[in-house]
Amino acid sequence: MNFDIAIVGGGIIGVTAGRWLAERGLKVCVVERGKLASGTSGANFSWVNASQKTTDAKYHHLNALGVRLYADLGDELGYEALGLRRSGSIAVAAGTTGVTALKGQAARLTELGYPNRLLEPVELQALEPQVIFAPGTSGLLAPSDMILDAARFVGAMAARIRALGGEVVEDCPALELLSDDDGQVSGLRTSEGEIATARVLIAAGPDTPDVLAALTGFDGFAARFPVVRVPGLLVTTPPVSPGLVRHLLVRDTPDEFHVFPDFNGGLRLGSDDADARITEDSSVNEQRDAARLLLARMQALAPGFAGEACLDDCHIRIGIRAVPQDGISIAGPLPGAEGVFVIATHSGVTLAPALASLMAGVIADGVVPDMLKPFTLDRLPGFGG
Repeated sequence: MNFDIAIVGGGIIGVTAGRWLAERGLKVCVVERGKLASGTSGANFSWVNASQKTTDAKYHHLNALGVRLYADLGDELGYEALGLRRSGSIAVAAGTTGVTALKGQAARLTELGYPNRLLEPVELQALEPQVIFAPGTSGLLAPSDMILDAARFVGAMAARIRALGGEVVEDCPALELLSDDDGQVSGLRTSEGEIATARVLIAAGPDTPDVLAALTGFDGFAARFPVVRVPGLLVTTPPVSPGLVRHLLVRDTPDEFHVFPDFNGGLRLGSDDADARITEDSSVNEQRDAARLLLARMQALAPGFAGEACLDDCHIRIGIRAVPQDGISIAGPLPGAEGVFVIATHSGVTLAPALASLMAGVIADGVVPDMLKPFTLDRLPGFGG
């Protein structure tokens, strides 16, 4: 099989990149060792946003590009077909310190050009009538933020790749990078045979270090590639009464918590401190204990919610996030390996279309655009930095 590029990884990053490359006229083959969106993409909070990424302007603008490109895709292909919902998000805070911080965030978002609006307590309550807020709680509405059914989106991107003449192959582990005598990539050996190609994109999420080590035969990648695995707990409740929560809500104090109305009619819940209670290998009982924390917080926020009584009917998952060691995305050529490219990032749901569009230019044209330069591997020690 001859292709212009092979992509290792059938999550949201790999398949979205494949769609962008196929739209550029490249013949694409995506190989996934399991099922599409079966890794991090399928166990992710799936909040499309740039509202919470304000510290680094370049990273914020990369996320904002992702948000804009989702809107473009929704207008082009249909929001429902993509599993995309324009929910907006509301950050909430009470007390002098919290409200001051919220106003600072609003000012920073305005400075960065990202739409936002401060909400007084009365307006906040009107937008979320079934939620009980502490007296004096204010909100910050980010209307451009969205939520995503990542599995549906990945399926739509895969269908587009196939429609454009490419292939998306499940249950097909990548085994070895093939190269010619000059070190140029010549193909990819998989469990289903060899793919002839001069370009390979690795989009393996938290498994990127191990995948690179296996494909290249250089065990050092497993230890030194600058991505760490960070587990996160995701709880999806059974269906709740309509309108119990209408937007994606996030709060930092008194305890961090985030929730949105899920596509199954229930609620999707998460929090940083619940994440801190679990590991990749947490037992079912340990996961349930952390889930109880989230259910109790949700019940305190909305007394109409069943709380721990619905625990047995909840879907509890651990997702493993790929977090670069310096906290920002990795995307670009792999230094010293002609024809090999890598994307590894946290916030992959938000960033998938942004990184896909920018990397399509790198791969098809051989030029790294200015917007991507802060995120290439050569910024890091051991890779040219």
